Amino acid sequence: MRHPRRTATTTTLLTAAGLVAALGLAAPATADPAPARVPAQATTPPDPGGSGEHSETTAGVVPPFVAPSHTGPARSVDGTARSAAGLPASGLPTRLSSRSTSFGSSFSGSVFDTSTGSPIWSKQATKALRPGSTMKLLTATTALRTFGTRHRFVTPVLRAGSRGDYVYLKGVGDPTVSSYRLDQMAASTAYQLKKRGIRSISLRVDDTLFPAPRNATGWEASDVGQWVTPVRALVYDGRMVSDTSMDAGDRFRSELRSRGISVRDLRRGATASGAQQIASGRSPELRTIVGDMLRVSHNDYAEKLLWASGMKAGTSRTWAGVTSYSRSQVAGYGVSTHGSVIADGSGLSRSDRLTSHTLAQLVLALRKHPSLGPVIFADASLPIAGRTGTLQNRFETAPASCAVGRVRAKTGSLRDAGAMAGIAKGTDGKERVFAVVSNGQPYDADLRGRIDALVATTTLCM
Repeated sequence: MRHPRRTATTTTLLTAAGLVAALGLAAPATADPAPARVPAQATTPPDPGGSGEHSETTAGVVPPFVAPSHTGPARSVDGTARSAAGLPASGLPTRLSSRSTSFGSSFSGSVFDTSTGSPIWSKQATKALRPGSTMKLLTATTALRTFGTRHRFVTPVLRAGSRGDYVYLKGVGDPTVSSYRLDQMAASTAYQLKKRGIRSISLRVDDTLFPAPRNATGWEASDVGQWVTPVRALVYDGRMVSDTSMDAGDRFRSELRSRGISVRDLRRGATASGAQQIASGRSPELRTIVGDMLRVSHNDYAEKLLWASGMKAGTSRTWAGVTSYSRSQVAGYGVSTHGSVIADGSGLSRSDRLTSHTLAQLVLALRKHPSLGPVIFADASLPIAGRTGTLQNRFETAPASCAVGRVRAKTGSLRDAGAMAGIAKGTDGKERVFAVVSNGQPYDADLRGRIDALVATTTLCM
């Protein structure tokens, strides 16, 4: 991938940054300019996707969030508000049971009343199945509980050595580092070095926060490089290359050279003890990162957040360690994980297993949480039926189209699995939590349509 062009806004900010550097004020952490958003890879476009293995996920960038034009009650094709009248809630369990018969035996479904937490309907609720990207709800919970909603990842640049001419670019697991941010870190670094009379350095890339990457159990060989990258602690622009850390180091070296700093060599290496920070770049708040991950179903964001959380908590440097930690964070909300298998953070693994009961319980716990709820269910986070993210092109066909704007949910898909978990606002004004997981049937337009219809039923509009 070629480096993205700088916009006029970016050029102006670069000029301003040069003035700041000239005044000796370049040390504060560099943040990306607003309203530009961080490019990324391995994202999920709006459904429907193709009919292949991971049709919900493809390479691309995280698009800026655009607020939907309608956030209230669902509207008909001509834009007029639909009648609030719907089917009686008393018949909901029967209608759900009837519509669930087409999914066969490899199905799990649960619906709860949000206000009371009481179960409304279930079918094989404790049957553990491949959840696809609904696994990201667990990862989001883990990251937010570990770091807090307003946490920002700060990627530092440090110097050490007897002459101070060893420079370290240190990865901290931030999945949102952009070329703009990296370039500004290089500008600040060059200024600090020149101020000390240093114009020739050895550059080291420190990605030791995470261990050397290994594939998660259940990732197929073709997954890596297409749907997910090897999990390293440093990446920029979400570039899908085999060694994202050295790729970032190469970009950083080029920027230093363009600013008059000679780089003798570039290698991977741990930061020397006592190294002094001379520049840094910081991410958006974690609530924004998590929102982007959930809205577009970003695999690499999920895996890096899982590993960053585990390393922050001091778990063993293994997939087993970080996934066990994720399980403990979900269980900390009183959510049963019985029968679950958590093999990764994205849901890409074919070894992952979740029950609809676990998913629905987690959604319920998040909905009621005073700080996590507003993050997960924000307009820029969980997709809105027919309007945003992976649900933008869902619920398009009648009668399920009656649920447009009424559902906020995380989708999941593999070649033989489809899932959805979230909340549904009923025509009776009541909100219901739901989770449905189907395995063993091709993930195609027909399966998506049947899932949409089942979920729409929870709103009482059909």
